[in-house]
Amino acid sequence: MSTEENQDTLKKLEELTFENQLLKTIIDHVNEGIYAVKKDGTIIIYNSQVEQAEQMHRANMLGRKEKEVYAFVRGDYFDKIVTEKVLSTKQPVKGVHYRYNTPTAHEKNIIVNSFPFFYNGEVAAVFSLGHDQKQIKDYANYIYSLQKQISIRDESIRSENSNHYLLSDIIGKSTKIREAVDLAHKIAKHDSSVLIIGETGTGKELFAQGIHNASEVSEGPFIPINCAAIPDTLLESILFGTVKGAFTGSMNVPGLFEQAENGTIFLDEINSMAYPFQSKLLRAIQEKAIRRVGSQKEIPINCRIISATNVDPYAKVEEKTIRTDLLFRLSVTIINLPPLRERDKDTHYLAHHFINKLNKRFLLNVDSLSNEVKEVFLNYSWPGNIRELENIIESAMNFIGPQDTILELKHIPAYFRERMESMPLQGSSVNGKKTLRQAIRSYEKTLIRDALVKNNWNVSRAARDLGILRQNLHHKINEYGLKRE
Repeated sequence: MSTEENQDTLKKLEELTFENQLLKTIIDHVNEGIYAVKKDGTIIIYNSQVEQAEQMHRANMLGRKEKEVYAFVRGDYFDKIVTEKVLSTKQPVKGVHYRYNTPTAHEKNIIVNSFPFFYNGEVAAVFSLGHDQKQIKDYANYIYSLQKQISIRDESIRSENSNHYLLSDIIGKSTKIREAVDLAHKIAKHDSSVLIIGETGTGKELFAQGIHNASEVSEGPFIPINCAAIPDTLLESILFGTVKGAFTGSMNVPGLFEQAENGTIFLDEINSMAYPFQSKLLRAIQEKAIRRVGSQKEIPINCRIISATNVDPYAKVEEKTIRTDLLFRLSVTIINLPPLRERDKDTHYLAHHFINKLNKRFLLNVDSLSNEVKEVFLNYSWPGNIRELENIIESAMNFIGPQDTILELKHIPAYFRERMESMPLQGSSVNGKKTLRQAIRSYEKTLIRDALVKNNWNVSRAARDLGILRQNLHHKINEYGLKRE
């Protein structure tokens, strides 16, 4: 053999030695016990995890026969129930629960997966990967701790980012909600003002955030304000800002319109805005400029305005609580959000969405609703809409055990359950009689017709008498095919 060939051979041996040492180090640092025997039962791998579990030194185990080492084992021998089975079937054996006494008389409970090792086409060895019971418990606790940290971190991120919702986040398959989402996508491309009309809890701010994030100003700020939560005396200074000396203790503070520059301002519950202030807001919108309280200087503003109301704005115009000209400015485009009771079977779809979300947060495994809960949910009127549904689901998930996979009626808090169960459940037609839903629809149709006749088919006044939105009444008129005689 030439000198060059000798050098190549030595280099290959050195590489093999390096790889062998690296593999041994890796085997000793994995979180599983790794144990292997040759076909004749000689122990050839016994890593540090197995050493710790059995409290034996590797030097006293390697090279010895499996039967010899575990001669004092209690119960079936490992080679009988695992090693020989793998050798004979040439197939892995997984999930074996093995209870035994170690050579040092320590009792062990382990879960083992064993595999054949093929060499030149034949099974030459069997290697096993396993955890003892304590390791499994410790690892489960560690995973639980990590999941809890991730959940807390995610909730923190979501709370810090106030405009994280997209239109694609809106849950629902019903025709009405999909039409609303499609309209929002079209509206988002332009900078016209948007008015969102919907009952409390229907997701008005979610839509507003979704429109913002789908718009040309998505990189800018999204500034929401609930007009009903701000006293009339403070609303002007909050929206327009203040200058130092305007009143006792005032400072130079930019208003929300300035803060929304190159972004979107969302005015929720505009119906609660004081009537005198509405003229100032109208002027700011028309002039695209504001004046801070106490200042004579006009500051130009450049932001999109999205507003929302949970009542019929046209009825409020008639009541002189919303200015007509302001409403026209705010409602260049309008989105009507359907209440949950009009969204077919979206209730169940949304319920599963909230369950999956809370499974991660509470580390539970709920995957379905009981038939009883489905029936109650389908027949409940949901006055609080999606917000109420989410609240009920979260309340119920607090009463579910780690082994439960079905959300049942007993899990729903009593005060919710009593309110839900007070409404009779929908049944099928019996002896030609109307079902509850048919009776309700018939009664609703009669009420609407009577209200329209009473008000000489003035839809706004009829809607006010019925206590519903004007847009909803129009929908009902079309749904029932009502026509003026």
